[in-house]
Amino acid sequence: MDKFSEKSLISLGAYYVYGLIDPRNKQIFYIGKGTGNRVFEHERESLASPESDRLKLKTISDIKADGFEVEKIIINANLSEAEAFAAEAALINAFNYISDCGLTNIVAGHHSSEALSVEEYEKQFGAVELLEEDIKHKILVIKINRLYQRGMDPDTLYDAVRGVWRASMNRVKQVDYVFGVYNSLIVAVYKPTQWFVCKDAKDRLPRQDIVLTSKTEDRLFFVDEKYEKHEPMDESERFYLYKSIAGLKLNQSAQNPITYLNM
Repeated sequence: MDKFSEKSLISLGAYYVYGLIDPRNKQIFYIGKGTGNRVFEHERESLASPESDRLKLKTISDIKADGFEVEKIIINANLSEAEAFAAEAALINAFNYISDCGLTNIVAGHHSSEALSVEEYEKQFGAVELLEEDIKHKILVIKINRLYQRGMDPDTLYDAVRGVWRASMNRVKQVDYVFGVYNSLIVAVYKPTQWFVCKDAKDRLPRQDIVLTSKTEDRLFFVDEKYEKHEPMDESERFYLYKSIAGLKLNQSAQNPITYLNM
């Protein structure tokens, strides 16, 4: 089946929310909203871009290559546009909270932040906001929204924050502290003692999943010797930790998750 009948289209109403299911494991791998025959268009998109590295399209291609068809479900229908946006975002947030669900959605949803435990919600939205006048050092802010996981151990968090990043060596050497930021909350603070270029320090890369290519070999990572020696945080690190940077004016470029403060 590759489209609805006219009668079904009328029954669906203005907007609906749907899910794509991998028949090999019976798991939903994509949640979307749409009108008309939108639920069928992802497979056509996959056929038009068979070499795409987008996870959604690659999943569809893999399903087809294994001789299966993508299963599709209508989760809710007869929705207004606003209701569809809200329902899609809520479902994505709920599924993403369960880390092994494996949704391939690139973004969380329209005007949405992801699901949080009540403790995380209080920590994030009840956090004291960091003011510009509070910043007494040169800071590198690294947004780790995609790398951060609830309950991750401190060493894994450290490796997530410290690299690898597209940045200028001359500039990062001026940095006093690095903030690891998750949804505007400073979840980690480090004081770099040395910066490395990936191609010159292949045996010291922060994470095993880092694959060096012509695009990544010149990226940078740091080490914080004090952290690695398990020495206590200094007064400034303790001050900055768990503050919110939501009120600061930052470069919000989606292409690079790093920006600078007080430079």
